[in-house]
Amino acid sequence: MEKQTKKFTKKRIVIGIIAFLIVAGLLFAYLNKVFSMGDDDANRQTFKALYSEPENTIDAVYFGTSASNRYFINPLAYKETGMTCFTMATMGMPMFFIPELAEEINKSQDPDMYIIELRWTLKSREQVTDAHIRRVVDNMKLSGNKIDALNKALEFMDGSKGMLGDISDKKIDYMVPIIKYHGRLAQQDMVPGDFKITSSKNETKGYVLSKSTTKQVNQFYSRLTEGKEPLSEEAEAALEEVLDFCDESGKEILFVLSPYSVKTDQMPVFSSAIETVEERGYTVINFNTPEMYEELDIDWDKDFYNSKHVNYIGAEKYTRWLTGYIDENYDLEDHRGQKGYESWDEAYDVYKDYVKDGIKTIGHKDKIGGKVTIIK
Repeated sequence: MEKQTKKFTKKRIVIGIIAFLIVAGLLFAYLNKVFSMGDDDANRQTFKALYSEPENTIDAVYFGTSASNRYFINPLAYKETGMTCFTMATMGMPMFFIPELAEEINKSQDPDMYIIELRWTLKSREQVTDAHIRRVVDNMKLSGNKIDALNKALEFMDGSKGMLGDISDKKIDYMVPIIKYHGRLAQQDMVPGDFKITSSKNETKGYVLSKSTTKQVNQFYSRLTEGKEPLSEEAEAALEEVLDFCDESGKEILFVLSPYSVKTDQMPVFSSAIETVEERGYTVINFNTPEMYEELDIDWDKDFYNSKHVNYIGAEKYTRWLTGYIDENYDLEDHRGQKGYESWDEAYDVYKDYVKDGIKTIGHKDKIGGKVTIIK
């Protein structure tokens, strides 16, 4: 009897330990969800949307920085031609992440086409910050691919100077979010959604809706200087890696340089990047020429919310032109009316509802780089 009692006691202890470990594990997972990048962060919401897309329903992926997710209105492209394009972009996203992001996407999707924004080719290693890395790595699901992306980022940043003092070289800081973000509560930097089990997702297929979408600030015509200037060593290496990836991808590839108020010293660098891409046999649409500004009917007083980004008026012009070009030159399927694509119609409804009242804020600046005065 005594032996049976001891045996029963040991069993209860083992069960108790297992139950404790399960509860502790679940609590730890929950706290890592709470103390991570904010639920209202647009970059996080984009990844959540990507992971929730039904398998094999995305035909094109648009990679880039905020010059992608503020420019291409994916639900509008679907409404116009039936193409399903998802924008996989984060603010300031380093170009070297594209191969790993494509691999992440290919776990559940089989897109026919990649569209790649060239804006990042202006950058150097000294202009990459901890936030640029975390907006990507923090939001990827744990896998070998995430670790590869993190290793690449830390290798790229090794020995960097200047703006990069805030970048940790400890992988654990990136793998366990609570280490980085545990101070958010004390800083009162939390929203109710942070405490929910599920996370909010982008509802417009990667196109970011924000107050800036309905803001209008006049901009100055681009300073389109001629000639060529070399890319930074890091940007050139990242571009070459992306081109090697494109060679092996088996996808249709299109590079773009979206329209904005280009500064005097920028176009020569872009010209070098465009030349590199074209020499590898890929098409580049450079929207920063007088001819393309005219063809898009760019209005520098009405189509932008700052010098680098269009508002929804400019985004609609850009989206319609680029969608028409893709529809004419590539063979992407028209999914309008097909079962399983209802969420694309819903996404269009979300977009139209958001912009239904038109421009809500109007700003004005008198000189290049000048302070913006809000007049509405």
